[in-house]
Amino acid sequence: MAGEQTVLVTGGACGIGRATAERLAENGWHVIATYLTGLDEAEELARTHNVDIRQIDLADRIGTVHFAQHICDEFPLTALVNNAGVLEKEPFDAMTLDAWDRTMAVNVTAPLILAQAIGPRLSSGGSIVNIASTDAYVGSFRGIAYSASKAALLSVTRSLANVLGPRGIRVNAVTPGWVDSGILTDSYEAATLTPLGRNGSPEDIAKVVAFLLSAEAAFITGTSVVVDGGYTGVDYFMRKEDQASG
Repeated sequence: MAGEQTVLVTGGACGIGRATAERLAENGWHVIATYLTGLDEAEELARTHNVDIRQIDLADRIGTVHFAQHICDEFPLTALVNNAGVLEKEPFDAMTLDAWDRTMAVNVTAPLILAQAIGPRLSSGGSIVNIASTDAYVGSFRGIAYSASKAALLSVTRSLANVLGPRGIRVNAVTPGWVDSGILTDSYEAATLTPLGRNGSPEDIAKVVAFLLSAEAAFITGTSVVVDGGYTGVDYFMRKEDQASG
């Protein structure tokens, strides 16, 4: 990668966003990473990988619009990774519309705002990658807003690929399954249902993001790459039936 290539990674202070920022920086990209909280983690990333950090609340629509315009004026961006997300694990009867609105604002509206501002200003060959979730493919018991937002993000990804494709801009999604990113995975046993026998790591996802941003993915757009260790290919009851038959 040429060092002149510049990428904006949202939610870059921890988890998948941090792993992505680190990998791209190691690959020679100039990385700008956003954070909301986690200043210590963001400053560490800036020190260890020479990453530019910016604080932004992506739930603030006006602030996000101004941020996008400012970033476009400050940097000649080559790529955008919409990683920042909100996950509210609320039961249905306790779900609030405020939580719904914030989840949609961060997980769907902010990526659209950034893509609308940045996408047309990317040079031909530029790329946008949205981080979705396999929760988009199933109904939720808790976290209805999160599942709905990720399903919407996949639809936005396809639409952006349609409208930005004629400019030579590719838009794709990476759809992780269970990832040990420090968010609600420690108490779950998803790995027991995953053919590869483990949860994913943030680095597993970062590698796929880096591929989709590279010239090696030059004819890939409008799609989602599922990175889940085979989890979505397993039917829970068929697995139990197999185990019972021993």
